[in-house]
Amino acid sequence: PQLKMVLGRNLFLSTLRKLSKSNSLRLNSKHCIALAAKSGTFRNYADKGAIQNNVCTDEESPVVIIGGGPTGLILSIFLSQYNIPSTLVEARTPDQIHMHPQAHYLNLRTMEILKHYVPNVFEDVINAMPPVDDWEGFTFGYSVMGRQIARVAHPVRGIVEGQDGNSILCAEASGGESIDHVNSSASRCSVCNPGHLAQNKFASILLNETRRMADLVDGNSPTKIYHGESVLGVKEQNSHLQVQTNARNIKAQHVIVAEGSLSQTRSQHGGVLAGNTEMQHLMNIHFRTSERLSNQLEQKKEAVGMLHFVFNQEIVGAFVCHDLREGEWVLQVPFFPPYQNSTDFGKERVQNMVKAGLAGESIVEVQDDDIDILSVKPWTMSATVAQKYLIGESKNIVLAGDAAHAFPPAGGFGMNTGIQDSHNLAWRLANIITQRLSKENGNIMLEHYENDRKPIAQQNAALSVRNYNRTLALAKACYLDADHPSLLKKVMESPPMNFIPLNIRQQTFGTAVMTAMMPLVNIASGNLYGERITKNVRRILESGGGLPLLFPRFEIGFSYDKSRSLNEEDDTAAFYSQIGEGNRLPHIAIQAVAHPSHTCDALKSVTSLTDIESQISERWGAPNPPSYSLILSCAKASDAVVSKTRMWAESQVFNVVPLCLFEIYSDRVMAAKRVETLPTKDGQNSFVLYDIEGKFDELKRDYIDRNRYGTHAFLALLVRPDGHIARVKHFEDSR
Repeated sequence: PQLKMVLGRNLFLSTLRKLSKSNSLRLNSKHCIALAAKSGTFRNYADKGAIQNNVCTDEESPVVIIGGGPTGLILSIFLSQYNIPSTLVEARTPDQIHMHPQAHYLNLRTMEILKHYVPNVFEDVINAMPPVDDWEGFTFGYSVMGRQIARVAHPVRGIVEGQDGNSILCAEASGGESIDHVNSSASRCSVCNPGHLAQNKFASILLNETRRMADLVDGNSPTKIYHGESVLGVKEQNSHLQVQTNARNIKAQHVIVAEGSLSQTRSQHGGVLAGNTEMQHLMNIHFRTSERLSNQLEQKKEAVGMLHFVFNQEIVGAFVCHDLREGEWVLQVPFFPPYQNSTDFGKERVQNMVKAGLAGESIVEVQDDDIDILSVKPWTMSATVAQKYLIGESKNIVLAGDAAHAFPPAGGFGMNTGIQDSHNLAWRLANIITQRLSKENGNIMLEHYENDRKPIAQQNAALSVRNYNRTLALAKACYLDADHPSLLKKVMESPPMNFIPLNIRQQTFGTAVMTAMMPLVNIASGNLYGERITKNVRRILESGGGLPLLFPRFEIGFSYDKSRSLNEEDDTAAFYSQIGEGNRLPHIAIQAVAHPSHTCDALKSVTSLTDIESQISERWGAPNPPSYSLILSCAKASDAVVSKTRMWAESQVFNVVPLCLFEIYSDRVMAAKRVETLPTKDGQNSFVLYDIEGKFDELKRDYIDRNRYGTHAFLALLVRPDGHIARVKHFEDSR
């Protein structure tokens, strides 16, 4: 009765069913409520006081992070680097989190962030990643090891400015040789290459760094991480937020919701998603191959790759090879409820599907013990973005990661967008807390986070949908139309068919799908019909169709200036560096010229202008507050010029945020002379950089020409702590 009173009739019955499955009906009401809370059944109802007796401790933290995936973990790391303690709460245990691979692609901007802000993580990722030869390609065929329609290789070894992100179609007799995309670092558009690492391994690396950084935070309120603990609700009080878990109450200034696309906290506080919530239903099959089978796959070089699109009469799906040598795979297979259900995917059927997809019509014989099915989970593909990133009356409950947006996996933008959300948000939270900003100014700071990140999420969602449609175009080239199952479902749900018992309609639907897939057997035989399919697919891939892996403009060319949103004319178009407000500070090969008083070893390792301040500050070793950067470029800087630009920059950040000055020269001799005359009062926060290839001068001239400034103009760039340009100021006279 107590439980029913709290939950209401419908939710009470739902909870009762859950409890009955776990044989908990004989427990007393207090235990029933605790068990229901632990299972997440009524997180939204915590405000009604049903579980107050279960809370045993009271704590306080300036920031509570709900969710221990990559978005939440890296946010905790960034806050620790800024010496801001936080409390991270995750319902799953580390073992549960690290069990399933999920996402795997780390795009260019994410790799830059890892390299420049969390180099320990970057090095661990590089060491844990499979060799590039194992994942630079995608294949299309009857099966992974059977007859191949096509193989493409992606430019993941060093994409340069002016180079698009399109893959290269390999010759039919190429044997799977890797394609050399390595170019000189001077013309590269990023100092990094993209990465490929299963999310469970990546999350494990992040967790280790989160724990290490937690130990470096000063103050009375340490950084904490709680696993296996569910958030039951978040209450908004007059001056703070109260986070209630099944073990404690936590008083907080800000709550960051990073608990995934099904976030209960978001729903509790009125967060609404806009977009398509049910684009496709898929079965995610996680399996491992035996050492014997993994070795055979590795030896067949033309079959090695990250993604394998398989089309045969038994299975149409996408195989994701997370780690060929460790035998870590995932198979994504579409299904169509209610005429196909997750219960249809029993172990025997799944085992046969995996066998057919890996080795159908090949000479490789796959035994049952070659395939270890680890998990089979249904999931729903969606393309949604939250209408508001700041929710609740206080606006101090902030959405990030999948709680703020969910995309189709095509293009790999989901996890990357979440990591970049945290990168944008962390320094803002640090400024609010460190500077003790008023509620009004704090809200303005957080509104800028929403204004920055929401358009990027919408941009990435639209791109991901286009990418998903590209995969459907490949299926259509095999004479499989994605609209047909939807049309068939409509027929099944319309009179007179809807009067037929569901089980009969399910059988009819299954037969129709099998019939549509039967012609795919011709791909294996290589007859006229099969050759026509092969030509269709290769024609799409030759013309730049198919699913690309790199999207240079979207990965490093996105801007926080709303007037520079990316259009969809050419998703894989080449990237060109450009100075502009909202843009990321471009990659330029540089050398830091050391002042005699500098003892900073980081100067020796600086190689790129991108994220220059973070590289030199080394917060991963000694936490300190976020800092803006002032980049000054002129023919010859004097103390007067420096003073003039510094006054301008300080006026932009209200003299309250630390400022780091960088003077950049394309003349090595002039750079060396300037180091000797640096004002000593500036101490360690003034640096001289040598532009090795003179690229910054080119970008400066381009900016001056575009804006029609005078020939004697020089530029000052004010750069935010996240490496994006906040302001560009030109001065007509450099004297």
